[in-house]
Amino acid sequence: MPFRRLLVPAALVALVGILSGCVAAAIPVVAGGAVLRSGMDGRDPALAIEGDTPKSVMPEAATSDLFLVADPVRPRENVPMGPFANFLAFAEAAASMAASDGSRDSALLAEPASLSAELKPCAAQTPSVLIDLDPAGGMLPAELDVSADPDLSVGLSRLRRAGVEIAWISGQSAAHAGALREALAEAGLDPDGDDTLLLMRYPGDRKQTRREDLAARTCLVAIAGDEREDFDELYAYLVNPEAALGLELLIGDGWFLVPSLSLSEQRPTQ
Repeated sequence: MPFRRLLVPAALVALVGILSGCVAAAIPVVAGGAVLRSGMDGRDPALAIEGDTPKSVMPEAATSDLFLVADPVRPRENVPMGPFANFLAFAEAAASMAASDGSRDSALLAEPASLSAELKPCAAQTPSVLIDLDPAGGMLPAELDVSADPDLSVGLSRLRRAGVEIAWISGQSAAHAGALREALAEAGLDPDGDDTLLLMRYPGDRKQTRREDLAARTCLVAIAGDEREDFDELYAYLVNPEAALGLELLIGDGWFLVPSLSLSEQRPTQ
């Protein structure tokens, strides 16, 4: 039985089909055409999970049976219960399945331009997870201040013992790798300096490419970030954020919105 089974109402499938052409030039054009324009249209891309979805988009009758998860992930005993709890619990369960058979899906979209929630199959059995360090709409500062999170530290240690590769990603240059390792060690998030760092190697390098590099050699089962663009770069080019409504099914099911670990985002402005 596959790890994930989603039953989606026909009305939602039809809606996503109607809107699926709205992507920008950086995303390949698919059958049916696309409206190509860079940037956002000023609307809130978080509407689908913020509780203020218009009834015309999400009928009240459909909200109770939107999707069913065949194997719900439940936190195990003695697992820390902080803002990363769902990410850690999901990763542990998914990684166990990925290691036992090679049939698990990754956390990367199969065809981003189609705006379909279909995922790429894993390319390897070694499980991995990815945590984005950049604050929403910005980049980890040059001083590389990273917030300590004891619950996350304990959870990541548990994943490492289970054979899961932990990877950290930022738009910062690879020239800052040493400083980032030191910051992660001081925060207790990578005390031994063994985790993978995905930083930009040359001008024009992209975080999307680095995510795909990781997925090409591991089974990337879960991604954590503080904005949707941390999961796929398509969110930077959507003309109409509502066009990606179908991808909201992945939030909490491979994609996890978590607090920023950048201390610069937590300091009050003077």
